Amino acid sequence: MKIATVLRSGGDYGVADVKWLRNQLPQDIEVLCFTDMRMHIAGVTVVPLSKDWSKCKGWWAKIELFRPDIKEDLLYFDLDTAITGDIREILAFRSRKIVMLTDFWRPANLMSSIMFIPHAAKAAVWNAFFRQPRYYINHCKKPDCWGDQGFLQLVLGDTARWQDVFPGWFVSYKTHVVKYGESPWANKRHSIGDGSLPADARIVVFHGNPRPRQVNEPWLPGGSQRGTFDLPKVAVAL
Repeated sequence: MKIATVLRSGGDYGVADVKWLRNQLPQDIEVLCFTDMRMHIAGVTVVPLSKDWSKCKGWWAKIELFRPDIKEDLLYFDLDTAITGDIREILAFRSRKIVMLTDFWRPANLMSSIMFIPHAAKAAVWNAFFRQPRYYINHCKKPDCWGDQGFLQLVLGDTARWQDVFPGWFVSYKTHVVKYGESPWANKRHSIGDGSLPADARIVVFHGNPRPRQVNEPWLPGGSQRGTFDLPKVAVAL
């Protein structure tokens, strides 16, 4: 299993964001960065994008994660992922199914910010997309079918969800942290936080705005490398 992330040029993210994510992870685990940019970061292996994604929204480059020629299982993190607790069990996790998040604001929907992608599941997704890529890019623009995660739900129907596997460990910054009436990033309908990090949180997802670099929270990981640790010997399987 390899950890993976995706960086497509022309958007809000850059090489510094890849380094920030890399520094949050154990240093003895290889990170693959699927990208059309040049970078040299210790512990990061560059995987050049195989397609030109410049004419569509940046998130569509995440389809590259399903390339059948990349043989490893992948644990994918968006570049705005903040690791705030012990994730050893998450790193040791294995599944026969693709695992995605439950969308924090639309619970019936899947969310692609963090995914476990077993190699055996890649080809079906890859082939489905490239049978009619323009259709999916144009179709998946509605709240109930949004972007790459909307496409994945069309193909998968449903799949395993992180919040069911590790309850309370995956939280949304705008949903579970910020407090309505105090934070400019809070949403009247969806924000239920009290301004502090939930006690059980291991990973904080910054979906949309703000980006982690736009907020000043004491629990945000710094630039220094986190310590390494041994992974559990027993992994979960679905």
